[in-house]
Amino acid sequence: MMNTHVVPCPACQTPLNVPPSAGGRRARCPACGDRFIIPTRTDLMDDTVSGWIEQDVGDVIEDRDRVSDENQASQVRPAITEAKPTAQEQESEETIVGVPFDQHTMERPKPKPRPVVTQARKSSRDDEDESSEYPRNLRTDPKSPHLVVLKCGSAGVRFAFDSKWLAHEGFRASMPTRCAYSGVADRMKLIARPMVFADRARGTKTSAGDISSVHDIKSLADSSPRQIMQMMGTIEGMPSPFLYTMPYYISTRYANKAIHCMTRDRASGSITAEVIIPDAACALEWLSRVNGVCGPEYELLERDTSLLHGDRFQELSEVCRGRIQSWCKLRPHEIFQVYLNDADFGRLDEGLSGLIVTDQRVVYCKYHHRGQVRLDEEESSIVIKPGGRSFNLSLHVGEERSRMCKLLKGDIPKLESAISKDAALKVIMG
Repeated sequence: MMNTHVVPCPACQTPLNVPPSAGGRRARCPACGDRFIIPTRTDLMDDTVSGWIEQDVGDVIEDRDRVSDENQASQVRPAITEAKPTAQEQESEETIVGVPFDQHTMERPKPKPRPVVTQARKSSRDDEDESSEYPRNLRTDPKSPHLVVLKCGSAGVRFAFDSKWLAHEGFRASMPTRCAYSGVADRMKLIARPMVFADRARGTKTSAGDISSVHDIKSLADSSPRQIMQMMGTIEGMPSPFLYTMPYYISTRYANKAIHCMTRDRASGSITAEVIIPDAACALEWLSRVNGVCGPEYELLERDTSLLHGDRFQELSEVCRGRIQSWCKLRPHEIFQVYLNDADFGRLDEGLSGLIVTDQRVVYCKYHHRGQVRLDEEESSIVIKPGGRSFNLSLHVGEERSRMCKLLKGDIPKLESAISKDAALKVIMG
């Protein structure tokens, strides 16, 4: 048998056979033409949290996350850094062309090449996500817990770690005492709830809510995380190490929610644990407690959480943000500019309907009338017509016409100032 090892193309995911000695060199995928750096065999086989993510990259791509369409497999990229060599480098150094991997002698369907799109066109998709820059092949001390960031998006930050650390008391006490959904840190408003990996449950209860309900601590007082774990006890019907309680915290407003926890089997026989923390500030603090603040993961996550939607989005009320997310899923790195409430809806109903402007698009919602338009959309305009105490807005794109919503007179200047003068989309008084 030919002595090779298999690496995935970071662009189209085609498994490729490459020589073992090719680690660190550039490669070109014959299926899509993408160029990338080949990881070494040591990198691929490193049995750490980062190592098994790279080793089981196909499992990372597979979507087992049921929270939203933002967790589609197409959004997760393998941890291989793409290289863009200069013309001089291409001439002076040989590029390896990988051979598609033929598993069990069965021919693998040839993947479709990646479409060539402009940045503006790419940003028009609701489910678009950027390739992960987070390190997946760091050398970590196997004696210390380590978190790997799989994704940062509007649904939250998705972490992975070796499930064996659930038996480590220090790791189980590492979650910050703040709401995992809103970031609220007022202990008087917090409930301690254990992480429940319900897919490992052996008893009759299989939902996270049913399992965790008997372990909730509803009065934290001055209790330390270790004292809270002692009060929670162990989780009946769960195998080791999932029977050990690892508390996280939610405010009373989110008492009916539980963070999403899941597991994956690894080829080595070990188990991967994955957790989604909805609040970016809570996620960043947890990462700093476990990995420290000196690593590249923290620097990247700090940048991404600060750019996630911008300060203006955080200035909206918690209730309003939650309502908006039901009809406008903000993308990673999309900067929120302004939300304008529909004139037919009162202040108590803010977030249910209206219009949102970001640095990429305008999104609107009024009952069943929902839609969006990119700021760079040619031959597009928002036409505003007086209608009594309010103004009616309609969207014109080419020959198409769509009703949008109603705005109060005072909101019209806010709409005009939120849309850049350089944008192709125009605001017109009809």
